[in-house]
Amino acid sequence: MRGIRHIGYRSNVEAIAELVDNSIQAYAQRVDLVSGFAEAGQTTRPIQLAIIDDGHGMKPGMLRLAMMWGGTHREDNRSGLGRFGYGLPCATVSMGRRFTIYSKVKGGKVHSVCLDLDLLDEGAYIDGAAGLSIPSAQPASLPVFVSEAIARLHPDGWRSGTVVVIDKLDRLHWATAGGLRRNLIRQFGVAYHKLLGATAIHIDGEPVRPIDPLFLSPGCALSSLDEDRANPLEPVTLRIGLEDGAAGEIVLRYAWLPPTFGAVDKSRDAIGLNANARFPILKQYHGIVFSRNGRVVDVQSRTPWTTFINNDRYIRVEVEFSASLDEAFGVTTSKQQVSVSQEVWDQLQAAGLPKAIEHLRAKVRAAKAERQRSMVIGAAASTAPADCHGDHPDRPASSPTTAGGAGGGQPSTADIRLGSVDPRTALDALLSRIDRRRSSGNVAIANEYDRLLRGWAKELSRISGPNPGTTRK
Repeated sequence: MRGIRHIGYRSNVEAIAELVDNSIQAYAQRVDLVSGFAEAGQTTRPIQLAIIDDGHGMKPGMLRLAMMWGGTHREDNRSGLGRFGYGLPCATVSMGRRFTIYSKVKGGKVHSVCLDLDLLDEGAYIDGAAGLSIPSAQPASLPVFVSEAIARLHPDGWRSGTVVVIDKLDRLHWATAGGLRRNLIRQFGVAYHKLLGATAIHIDGEPVRPIDPLFLSPGCALSSLDEDRANPLEPVTLRIGLEDGAAGEIVLRYAWLPPTFGAVDKSRDAIGLNANARFPILKQYHGIVFSRNGRVVDVQSRTPWTTFINNDRYIRVEVEFSASLDEAFGVTTSKQQVSVSQEVWDQLQAAGLPKAIEHLRAKVRAAKAERQRSMVIGAAASTAPADCHGDHPDRPASSPTTAGGAGGGQPSTADIRLGSVDPRTALDALLSRIDRRRSSGNVAIANEYDRLLRGWAKELSRISGPNPGTTRK
C-alpha cells in the first residue's frame, strides 16, 4: 500500500483524471469535482475532494470490489477508457490517506465503503483468519458538502451515480483550490476535448471547455481567440495489423500555426506578458500528441527520426489510436504515458509521418520569413518622408548631411531615419552597405535585403518618377 501511494502520477490532475475516466465509462452526463473546506465560506486549501457523477451507479456488492486493486468488471475491456481496475484506488491514495465510495443505482439507496490507511496501519482490517479484508458496503448518508453540492447541481434529483470522497489530503500539489482548479480546467480541456460533448465536466462549478491541442476544431476554446487560425493538412487514417495479431485503427492529424499564434501583440514575439492564452498549450503539448479512444494520454517530443525543438511549437501532430493497440503503444496502467514499439514507429513512417513533419516545418519557416519581410518593409516605410515628392519641412533639401559629416556624399543613417533626403538616394546608401556586407561574408543576409530594398526602390521610382542622380538599377 505504501508503494502504491508512490505509483508516479505526474500531478493530482492525472490522478483525478482516472476518476473522471470511470465516470465517463459509467455513461455519466455530468461530472463535478467539488472541494470541501474546514470552514464554511473558506476558499483556500481544501480538506476534502469529491468527484460526483450521475452515471449508472454501482450495487452494494460492486462497491467493495471497486475499492480493491484490480477490482473491475471491465477486465481487458478495449471499448472505453478503463481496463485494469487500478485507477480508483491508486488515484485516491496518491492524494489522501482515506477515501470513501458512495453510490446508488436507479431506484436504490446510497451505500458506501471506506478505506482509511491509518486504520490499516493499526490492523483494523485484519479478519479472524489474520488476513486483510475490505469491509462490506453499508447504507450511508452523503457528507454535508456533497449533499449540498448535489442539491445545486441536480435540482431535479440525483437518480443514480457515484461519489468518491478523498480526505486526509496530505499530497495535494497545489496550495489552494484555485490553483488546482485552473490546472484541471486547462489540462482536462485538452485531455477530454473530444468527449466533452457527451459528458460535461465542472471544477468547483466552473465548466471545462474543450481545447483542441491542434486548434483545428472551430467549437473549441482558443481556436478563434483572435484573427490567427490553424492551417490543417489532410488527415490520414490507417488500419494496421501487428506481428502479435493485434489490429486497430490509427488517425493522424496535422496542423501548422502562424508564427504570431501565441502572441497578444502580433508585431512582437510571444514572450512574457505578450504571450496569450494559447501559449501554455503550445508549450505543454509540444511534440506528438497521443490520444487513446479519444482521450489524450501523452505527448512526446522525440521520435526515431527527429526531435521537436522550441521552434516546432507551431507545428501540431496528433496520433490517435484504438485501445486494441495498447500493447503496441505501451500504454501504462495509469494511462498517462505511451512507449511506442519500433513496429508501430515503422508503420507510422510508412504512412508518411516524418515527411509530414518536415512539410509542416517548411510551412512555418516560410510563414516566419514572410513575417520578417513584412516587418522590414513596414519598418523601412515608417522611416520614409510623409511626402515623397517634397523635402523634409524642417531641413533644406539642398544640403543633406552626408556619411562621415561631409557634404555631397552618401547620407548618414540619421538622415535616412529623419527623412531629410530623397528616399531613392537613401536606398543607394543602403545598397552600398549591403555590398559591404556581402564582401565581408554575410552573403545570405545581403542577398535577402538587397532583393527587398531593390523592390522598394522600384516602387518609389514608379510613384515619384526617375531620379537622375540614382545610378543603381
